[in-house]
Amino acid sequence: MGRGRGLESILGSAFPPVNSGNLTNSTNPLAGFSSSTLLETIIPGYGHIQRFLLYSFGFDVTILVTLGAAIWVGARVCRSMSAVFWGLISSYFMAEITVSSKDEIHGHLIQFLAHQYKISSSRRLMAETPTQSAWEMDSEETETVETTVDPDGNIKWLNFSNQEAKSQPRFTPAIGSHNFWHQGAYFQLRRKEVSVLDELGGGAAAFKEKEVLTLSCFGRSTKPIKKLIQHAKAHYHSGHKAKTVVKRPAPKDMRRYGGRGSWVRVSERPCRPMKTVVLDEEHKMDVMADINEYLDPKTAKWYANRGIPYRRGYLFHGPPGTGKTSLTFALAGVFGLDIHVVSLLEPTLTEEELGMLFTTLPARCIVLLEDIDTAGLIRNEQVEVEEPKKESSSGENFNVTDLTKALKKANQQSEEDRKKGISLSGLLNIIDGVASHEGRVLVMTTNHPEKLDEALIRPGRVDHQVAFGNATQTQIKELFERMYTDDLPRTKLLPSHPSSSPPSASKPKSSFAANEDSVPTPPATPITSSQSPSTTSREKSTRGKEEEPVSAEELSDIATQFSLLIPNSLFSPAEIQGFLLKRKKDPRKALRECKEWVGEQSELKRLRSRVQGAQQNGKAE
Repeated sequence: MGRGRGLESILGSAFPPVNSGNLTNSTNPLAGFSSSTLLETIIPGYGHIQRFLLYSFGFDVTILVTLGAAIWVGARVCRSMSAVFWGLISSYFMAEITVSSKDEIHGHLIQFLAHQYKISSSRRLMAETPTQSAWEMDSEETETVETTVDPDGNIKWLNFSNQEAKSQPRFTPAIGSHNFWHQGAYFQLRRKEVSVLDELGGGAAAFKEKEVLTLSCFGRSTKPIKKLIQHAKAHYHSGHKAKTVVKRPAPKDMRRYGGRGSWVRVSERPCRPMKTVVLDEEHKMDVMADINEYLDPKTAKWYANRGIPYRRGYLFHGPPGTGKTSLTFALAGVFGLDIHVVSLLEPTLTEEELGMLFTTLPARCIVLLEDIDTAGLIRNEQVEVEEPKKESSSGENFNVTDLTKALKKANQQSEEDRKKGISLSGLLNIIDGVASHEGRVLVMTTNHPEKLDEALIRPGRVDHQVAFGNATQTQIKELFERMYTDDLPRTKLLPSHPSSSPPSASKPKSSFAANEDSVPTPPATPITSSQSPSTTSREKSTRGKEEEPVSAEELSDIATQFSLLIPNSLFSPAEIQGFLLKRKKDPRKALRECKEWVGEQSELKRLRSRVQGAQQNGKAE
């Protein structure tokens, strides 16, 4: 206490208080109250600092502090008033539309805003790494074309270690408020994240982040915002005509909410031209004409007036690798439809969720159920139980142990396990039940149509069946020419002369040319011979001839000879295409090695058929 009083007395004697008649008026009750007194209570020691600056520099810091405090208080008052004023304007003179991240419009707006912020400047952005397909990465301007052969003729191995560094990031508006102009209208965007309580089932719950976009504009009408959203959707689908979108069911924790969020996009690929499908033109035209008539808007009214459910189902059956899924993708490209792929073997997919998935399908789409024969939709529950009964009635030896094992195997599933998966009756109700979806094109593929239940493929559920078989010699010739034809542009085929070729399918090809003008194509494949480092002496002697480009006449002649070397309807188009892909730059080499390949594959098929026959005989015994 003594030291504190001593310090104050020293400072008081060094800086005596200013006595003035205007300030020392004992009769004024507010004489002892001043800004210095108020600041002294807030900032201890302020009076000494103020007197030091006043006597040393002649500057009264109280004026500066008072001015700063007044500005701060004024700013707070103005902010509060502006918030109230802006709230009134937003409530009565602005319109807004909110979009949740669960809806696909959210993705459309984000991609559109990313394009807008790419060409305009902004100080608050969010960087994202976009997912790109192989087609998009190859078409980037940053990609440099590198040769795959060095000057000595040796193979130069490609290296993609720097691939991710070349991909451009995507910039979108950051979390918060943003203002921008679009087509002469002023918009405000508010992007925020909210926590939502997600019920996980079994009484468990967890908080998950959900993003919300709010678009607002001046005026009492939402038409400018609707136009902006429509423009964003058009921008998002600007290249959709040249692509086929593939969607699959969303994860289990997302699809239980329903809506369009039940389906997620898994890939985008260039539309497949119909001419690349190895199938006779009559079947192609038949399927295309049937789908075209079904998708006609007048057909829906025709169905409704006659009380017929507006649905159409197709069954593509045949050996593996014959083009069943390829035809589905080609049809999606021709009619501009998305493909929704459903696997009935998904362990987490229940009948209730499958029904919900079908109800959330768009008005026009293709639903693909691949390998429907492997989904367990076969009524064979009583086969193993009835076999012992047949043995007992025939008078042969009857083993009670076998009967017990058969009954145990038939009843080994618990009630909870039986609820999992999709049953035949559940699938039938979803396909053509009372609440089934209308307007979609259902395509089912199978390798063994004889294993399917008759109730699944009856008319009304399957209205059109297309049988696929192994490649004929005409189709082999067509496949060969397509493999080695320069594909820039894809719709212009090299002229072929059928003078020495089997019946060619080149006449109907022009039927599909109109639908392939805007289809993006991969880089052209030069029709020259490819030489490996271990070139044989015989190949070295003929190198000069093989390095010459293959003309259209020679390619047609080679394709004819190639098709004659392969037996009719013995190999699938996928097997032949796999052989040609290994020699995709050298048609002459493919012709030379064709006979040897046919012999090896034929021997493998004979051995495989013997093994399968022995296994079937063992099961029969």
